[in-house]
Amino acid sequence: MDSSAGTPSPFHSIRFKLLLVSLTLLVIPWAGYRYIQETESFLRQSQESMLLGTAQAVAAILHNHEDMFTLGAALDKGDEIESILYVHPMDTNIQLDGYTEEWQAYLQNLSRYPEQGEAVFEYLLGERGSYLYLLLKVRDDRILYQQPGERRMDRSDFIELAVVNPDGNLAIYRIASSSPGWVNAKRMSTKNKDPYPISTEVRIQGEWQERDDGYTLELRIPRYLVGEHMALRVADVDDPVSRKIESSISTTPIEQIGTSGRLIRPNPEMARVIGGLEHENARIWVLDRYHRVLARRGHLRPADEEQHSNTLIDAGIQSILHPLFRLVLDQSSDHFIDEFAGRSRLQGSEIKAALAGTPQTRRHATPDHKAMILSSAWPVRSPDGIVGTVLVEQSTNQILSLQNNALERLFGITLILFVITSLGLLGFATLLTDRIRRLHHQVEAAVTPDGRIQGELNPSKSKNEIGDLGRSFSSVLNRLSEYNHYLEAMSSRLAHELRTPLTIVKSSLEILETTSSSGEQQRYVTRAREDTERLGLILHRMREATRLEQLLLQTEFETFDLANLVRVATESYRSAFPSILFEVEVQSQALLWKGAPDLISQALDKLVANAVDFHAPGSTIRLQLKTDPKQINLEIINQGTSLPDGMKNELFKSMISIRQ
Repeated sequence: MDSSAGTPSPFHSIRFKLLLVSLTLLVIPWAGYRYIQETESFLRQSQESMLLGTAQAVAAILHNHEDMFTLGAALDKGDEIESILYVHPMDTNIQLDGYTEEWQAYLQNLSRYPEQGEAVFEYLLGERGSYLYLLLKVRDDRILYQQPGERRMDRSDFIELAVVNPDGNLAIYRIASSSPGWVNAKRMSTKNKDPYPISTEVRIQGEWQERDDGYTLELRIPRYLVGEHMALRVADVDDPVSRKIESSISTTPIEQIGTSGRLIRPNPEMARVIGGLEHENARIWVLDRYHRVLARRGHLRPADEEQHSNTLIDAGIQSILHPLFRLVLDQSSDHFIDEFAGRSRLQGSEIKAALAGTPQTRRHATPDHKAMILSSAWPVRSPDGIVGTVLVEQSTNQILSLQNNALERLFGITLILFVITSLGLLGFATLLTDRIRRLHHQVEAAVTPDGRIQGELNPSKSKNEIGDLGRSFSSVLNRLSEYNHYLEAMSSRLAHELRTPLTIVKSSLEILETTSSSGEQQRYVTRAREDTERLGLILHRMREATRLEQLLLQTEFETFDLANLVRVATESYRSAFPSILFEVEVQSQALLWKGAPDLISQALDKLVANAVDFHAPGSTIRLQLKTDPKQINLEIINQGTSLPDGMKNELFKSMISIRQ
């Protein structure tokens, strides 16, 4: 066979095409991604509805409670942002050491000052038992302490605390230190700007500690020293020679301390209402109509004991896909900048819309773009109109984490399925190609380049299509082998059959040329004519065999009575050969058979003629028809000489004759 085509291109191989088919698995992650997008949209809408519903529920409970939204006549005149200091209830004891470990649960409530721009200091005011606790974190690139023995309180960095006592009197305290460590407040004069202290207030105690970017001050203040107003002032001195105050910033000017700097404590009733509707990782604000914060509950970020890595994979589970997904997908993070943390007054389009009477939801990114915050505002109404608004906030980190986890699981499972399916298809394709290649090699080995069949093809026992193909090749090669054998034997058989008649004709013609006797000439002419007829008979048989093959291909089958056909044929043979005894053995009932009765009659005629030629004189020729569940046997039996050895398999081949 021709193998000049060479090795086929790998892009045309079955393996490559099956790998292309396996790419259809990529439809799974695409469909899953679309489904997850729809799920994310549904979850976001559900979150918006939930937050808006919570805000509406809180506003409904606060309805007709206008007294909760009154901070006093002074505040209703519209104070600045610095006019309110919030006092947070504390559940843990505070150790005065200048460090923030005991404050960890409350650090999310740190207030920045100023709120816009770079913060100079952050503060947190808490209350536990009979004390107020102040945590002050000051940013200072150069800390200048008091000189030893120095009594003046304006020649070093210091903190000033101004309070209005419960009896309505103003008291000013300054805290400075000559080194990190324990400090006491010094009481200053309120009548003039005398830099020297009047006395030491041992009841106000604290700890001063340095930090990398400044210092931290913790103070403990007895509650009976503080009324309803307080102001903080931070002074910075950097020049160790002149020791002049270079900058000073305060929450409220001292001259306005009586009308501003109000200490706001949570309303117990309002806190109870908010606490009953609090959600996990959600924050609820209650604002008055001037955007001032009246109450707050909850946090946007989980507490320390609840904080965990919001990566795509749970802790302890390693994934080779994790770095890739971190590059592709937006990652949720609990370490984002909370722009509203510690604010005393909030601004936002949803707040403005709610105070105008229209509930609204807003989605916005944090300043560092590490998280998305969803906030819903609902107006609080009273008989006098809108007195405030309820603002509920929650980050979308949970939805983002769920989405990322779902996407990672989806793509991870799809990748595993893709690899397994691809390997399976590749292995299956390799098995198919190996079997086809083996069949190809067997066929090439069985046929020589000049087309001769030199071997047999063992038929496959597989019951699949490749097995059928192998068996078909085996059958075709066997038939071709027989046909080639027939063609190869044709010349010798024709030579054998034609040699004798040709020789007789030739010798007869030669004798005719040399004899003059008319009797002899007639005898040799007769002999030449007979052998010429014999040659014609041989050619006639060859044409007859060809016509028979064509007739077999063109004949249409019909249903007929085979038993009756044999009986009628036997009667015809008795008439044709009256000197020969014929016996017939068939069943009496009809034997229906689907076939070609004419061709069966011709075959029967040939067999009977052969039996007549070779039967022993005086013997009987018997025709019998036998049936069994699987087949029908039509037999012609005669007594005579046996077939030569080796002729049983050659008897029905073309051009075969064993006559004398």
